Amino acid sequence: MSNKHDANVRKSTLVNFQIGLIISLLFTYVMLEMSTATSIANHSDIDFTIEQPDVDWDGAYKIYEKPKPKEVARKHTRPVVDPQEFKIVDNSTEITDLDKVFKNEPIESTPIDPSSIIDADPVIDEPVIVPFMAVEDVPVFPGCEKLATNKEKAACFSEKIRKIVSRKFDKGLGEKYGLTGVQRIYAQFDVDADGMIKNIQVRAAHPKLKKEAQRVINLFPQMTPGKQRGIAVTVKYQLPIVFKI
Repeated sequence: MSNKHDANVRKSTLVNFQIGLIISLLFTYVMLEMSTATSIANHSDIDFTIEQPDVDWDGAYKIYEKPKPKEVARKHTRPVVDPQEFKIVDNSTEITDLDKVFKNEPIESTPIDPSSIIDADPVIDEPVIVPFMAVEDVPVFPGCEKLATNKEKAACFSEKIRKIVSRKFDKGLGEKYGLTGVQRIYAQFDVDADGMIKNIQVRAAHPKLKKEAQRVINLFPQMTPGKQRGIAVTVKYQLPIVFKI
């Protein structure tokens, strides 16, 4: 009998414990819901009314009109007279008012005083001077006639002149007159329209070097003149001479 009573007591204790646990969980759930719940605003309660400013209207309607295109000023030209439209005059018609048709108005002229005439100076055609690098046909040095192109003739011209200067120029002059280092002589001359060497100009550090450069340039032979548009012209050539003592 006692064993049965003990079993009932243990059973009722377990049931009470379960009931208490369920109540505690329900209480905790209710408290959490009450603390975290937030009120959601109802968008239907928000007023979106925008007040418009009062507009005074006189009750008249204005009809829309399309803007007119701007008028472009046109240039009026006189009609061209057709040369075929002419007035036919009968050859047998007699002209009665000759004075109106043919007017002979005298021309007044002042006699010229012969002493007032001034003789003009004769016009002298100055020779055309063209740089060596710009002339159409360069001067031809003797021995370069058989070359075909203008470029080859120009190279042959320069090479022939270089050889003459190298052989004939007295380089001992600089040492003789106490010059040292690199000596530069700037010379230029014209190959005239007749092929002769003219207008020699030299600039050097010493007068003796200048005189020697002029002497060597005068040794150049007569050449075939350069041409511009098929006409013989004067061609200017620049010759730098550089040597070291």
